[in-house]
Amino acid sequence: MRDELHQQVLYLLRKYRIFPKKRLGQHFLINDEAVGKICKEATISEKDVILEIGSGLGQLTRILAHQAHRTIALEFDPRLYKVLKEELKGFENITLIQADATRCDYEEMLKDFSGPTEKIKIIGNLPYNVAVPILVRLGKIRNRISLIIATLQREMSERFRALPGGKAYGDLSIFMQYFYKVRKVALLPAEAFYPRPKVMSEVIALHPLEDPPVFLQDEHLFFRLVRAAFSQRRKTLQNALKAHPELGISPDQWEALLKKASICPQRRGETLSIGEFARLSNVIFRI
Repeated sequence: MRDELHQQVLYLLRKYRIFPKKRLGQHFLINDEAVGKICKEATISEKDVILEIGSGLGQLTRILAHQAHRTIALEFDPRLYKVLKEELKGFENITLIQADATRCDYEEMLKDFSGPTEKIKIIGNLPYNVAVPILVRLGKIRNRISLIIATLQREMSERFRALPGGKAYGDLSIFMQYFYKVRKVALLPAEAFYPRPKVMSEVIALHPLEDPPVFLQDEHLFFRLVRAAFSQRRKTLQNALKAHPELGISPDQWEALLKKASICPQRRGETLSIGEFARLSNVIFRI
């Protein structure tokens, strides 16, 4: 027996003669239980302003509008935007915006919907091919965000949550864990979407950190160092870093710098914790 949400999605696709576009990563969430978990995790109150990224056919948008003070529904596809305008026209607390989530100026977009000290919540079923660019752009306004609930490819979610030593651990893991507390909410099988994707998905919660987990003398230098360390995963850390003169360190200096940071030069980048990368970054900064 199909979930009610599944029936609604199929009905709207037939009604408006819409076929999901693979190139846009369109997979509509059709599982009632998954939607319930998302809403429960978001703990929405009547004072909340919600930004929904990728509103699709508006099924989740409608639920959010019943619970929140204001829902800003962002949709890129002009076909789906027309559906939202028609199906949600009775809601006075929904603002529809047609825009590309990977290029939005979110600070400008949100200035009319909340005060400078008020924080918003973001909920999004993020297309797998653009999830990282969207989250990186949202990172620029993280001081305005209290919570992000994102549905994305399980492989990417695992990279966000990965710890040192694992195959999934990389520069993306460090980037996300520097800015957010990352927690898995739910695992979603392919059957939870229409059409079915070829991969499993996860719902994760991202809580912006008020203070970074490590002290850095130079944040920009830190992230350049991390990217360099993971650029050649099969090489030792010392050899990988030697290949990046843009860091301003001559090849013959790396062994001494690594030892000064109490890091064995023969280790590989994927074995270093965020704290060890911070220590090395600060040693480099001081010279």
